[in-house]
Amino acid sequence: ELFAKFDVPLSGYVVNRVLPPDLGEGNIPAYLRNRIAMQQKHLRGIRGAFGSQVLAYVPEMERDITGLPMIERLARRLFEGAPGP
Repeated sequence: ELFAKFDVPLSGYVVNRVLPPDLGEGNIPAYLRNRIAMQQKHLRGIRGAFGSQVLAYVPEMERDITGLPMIERLARRLFEGAPGP
């Protein structure tokens, strides 16, 4: 609504820093297990609100994406068929 209010064109949404759902299957600390559960709840809400307008799910990486090598790694993960959550 905010973008439409100011006539800002929008082609879709990108969901950033998504933890892989299968991470929760391992022996992980309670904090991380709770974070994954909370993320799944939010992702359901995002899917319900935006559906096919979500263009990409950007995975959480081991550090912030800075520099060409990290951008190339991220691009490979996004465009080589890695499924979203």
